[in-house]
Amino acid sequence: MRHRWAIVALAAAAATVTAASPAWAHTDAKLTPARAGAANAVLSVDAEAESRTAGTTSVQVYLPEGIAASDITLLKAPPGWKLSTTTPNSYTVAGPAVPVGQDAEHQVRVRQLPNTAQVSFKILQKYGDGRIDRWIEVPSSANPEPANPAPTVKLAAAPTAAPSSSPTVESSSPSAPPATDAPVTAAPAASTQADADNSGMLVLLAGVALALVALAGIVVALRRRRS
Repeated sequence: MRHRWAIVALAAAAATVTAASPAWAHTDAKLTPARAGAANAVLSVDAEAESRTAGTTSVQVYLPEGIAASDITLLKAPPGWKLSTTTPNSYTVAGPAVPVGQDAEHQVRVRQLPNTAQVSFKILQKYGDGRIDRWIEVPSSANPEPANPAPTVKLAAAPTAAPSSSPTVESSSPSAPPATDAPVTAAPAASTQADADNSGMLVLLAGVALALVALAGIVVALRRRRS
């Protein structure tokens, strides 16, 4: 009899512990690429089925700071599910209930990830019977393993941009012409013209002088004949 009571007590204690302990099922999130500042990253969310009587009908995802609901584009979801913007910092994918016991998985594209070390996605998972699982506790140093953890993804550091060397820009202002004592090129032409004029004058004067000499000779010859 005592053994029976011991077995019943152990069973009751086990049931109490099971009811009080956190559920084994949870939601999971993955990012590709999981790098700070990455553009067009793909977020995959797996909301595990916990209910044994109803299927999941919607998954609402609260986005971390730096990501807006307008940055989200639906890529993949259960049949009939659609994306809607619930709040400026959350989105919801919802539709017909998935089969009981089947996980609700979907993928969205994130325009750009924030430049942080990690990101957490708080999730509300709703079932067809009205049940809501809240995966909203962000792990911390004080509580590294909360009962209802929000999926958290660690991000690799963004690549460091190489410093760009600024090319030396030469001054575009025209430089002053060098000083020079060289004569202007037009001066020799003027001098040449003056020399030519002087030579012509000399030839003319020489001609006149010869003419006068000749005339004088003629006059002298005529006088001799008359005498």
